[in-house]
Amino acid sequence: MGSRRHITITKRDETPNGLEKTMIRAARPSLTRRDLLAAGAALAASQAFPSVASAQTPRFRRWEITDPAMPPRVLASYKAGIKKMLALPPTDPRNWYRNAIVHLLDCPHGNWWFLGWHRAYLGWLEVTLRDLSGDPEFALPYWDWTKTPRVPPAMFDDVLDPNNGAFIPTFQKFRTAFEPAITALYASFSPAQKELLALRPFPFTTPGDFWQVLPQVFFDQPSARGLTASTPDLDSNTKLSVGMSTIRSALRTSQFAGSGATGAPAGFQSAKAANHSGGSIKGILESGPHDNVHGAMGGGGDAFMISFFSPVDPIFFLHHSNLDRLWTVWTRRQTALGRPILPQGADLTAWSDEKFLFFSNAKGEPVSQTKAGDYAATGMFDYDYSPGSGDDQVPAPGPVAEATPQVFSAQVTSAAVGAATAAGGIADVPAAALASSASAATNRVVEITLNVGHDDAGRRFRVLVSAGPSSPPIAAGAITIFGHPHHGPATFTVPLPDSLGSATTGATVPLDVRVVPIGTPPRPAAAPTAAAAPAPLVSAIRIRTD
Repeated sequence: MGSRRHITITKRDETPNGLEKTMIRAARPSLTRRDLLAAGAALAASQAFPSVASAQTPRFRRWEITDPAMPPRVLASYKAGIKKMLALPPTDPRNWYRNAIVHLLDCPHGNWWFLGWHRAYLGWLEVTLRDLSGDPEFALPYWDWTKTPRVPPAMFDDVLDPNNGAFIPTFQKFRTAFEPAITALYASFSPAQKELLALRPFPFTTPGDFWQVLPQVFFDQPSARGLTASTPDLDSNTKLSVGMSTIRSALRTSQFAGSGATGAPAGFQSAKAANHSGGSIKGILESGPHDNVHGAMGGGGDAFMISFFSPVDPIFFLHHSNLDRLWTVWTRRQTALGRPILPQGADLTAWSDEKFLFFSNAKGEPVSQTKAGDYAATGMFDYDYSPGSGDDQVPAPGPVAEATPQVFSAQVTSAAVGAATAAGGIADVPAAALASSASAATNRVVEITLNVGHDDAGRRFRVLVSAGPSSPPIAAGAITIFGHPHHGPATFTVPLPDSLGSATTGATVPLDVRVVPIGTPPRPAAAPTAAAAPAPLVSAIRIRTD
């Protein structure tokens, strides 16, 4: 794809059954700042201008799972690979549960490595499935939940459903099978890996820590998945969070990541943090589609998808493939508008040098690509996507007038979110900032900071807004507490409805924002705290236009 600064080599080994195994290796372990800029520009150019890419089409295509053009072998190979991974011994890094443990130990959420780390995670699993399934052309499918806001029927078939008999049915059986392997795994960690584990927001540095966490993130059958074949639809709050208006708002975000400072925007990737186990301000894509699909699939806190052990459910990888696809759409959009597609200056070095040390290749060996910058472009794994929702948001190339950011802080009038009690506040916002005529060029969001405790993991909230006391509330979106066990403030970004402008009267609008609990709190979260976790509190609300 264009002028790649790393070289993709396809190595073919003859297997005993005569099938070829394909493994992607990169000739250089990491990229310099100049390499990243060149690779990013080449990626964006090839995706933005099909004529440029036509002679160098990526080898692998990730298909939308309901697309009639998707070859039937894709799901057949996915099943075959999963079965092979489930059958591997617990000591093998390629074992299905061992792969999920990598996510538990290392994944970032709520910071600017969120999408990059998951791109690497999907890519190395894809390479492993390609090898074990015997399908040298296999690529993961993706689930376009904007187009199809329900679990695709195929995902209830055979081992694509975590309630299938091939999966371990209970935590006790999991512990019996895996305890010796976990002890050996911890003994094998390098000093650098141990340093990363020590940065996790909950204790995870010993096998004892591991087994303290696991009972809270392992879900016994038949509750391995929250949605069933008879009830496959996403709930109304999640449908709003994956709807086209939310996707448009996410793609309109003009910068890769915000600074993480109070009052600063989140950015497309979520905001900067000190390391990939740290938290910051969540952007629209992570606050909305990502968190809420996890919440819906997690049954409100009672299934794998709500926890850090969520990759046990094979639908995890279709969900994250769609998020990765939207990153490629955003990249093409940024390029068309003449905007940067990666961090700039010293931020590029800080982002690209972050260490990812827990991935394994198709042979179960540690990978040599150990920096975030290695995964800045899809060329690392040589794939692209079939068309999906949001592709129409890439404009013709040309400059765009940048809006002047405006931030309006609300006065929090009710802070505590009880089991059936709303909280929120009111911000005085100029009507012009909310006008419908501004929506095409301006992103208008509400940023809500919740002071939450560890036991709030999995809780869900509806966000309602109204243009004053005489206006009916309008649903803006939803919030699911997903990610690291929280203890303190966590900020979520929710787009304001485009219809809000038509409800405004006068020069200034007393914009009322309400946070309303959905359902009952889930079971206690992954880690205990020294002190009792506080009740959820709305500590800040900001309206932002940019």
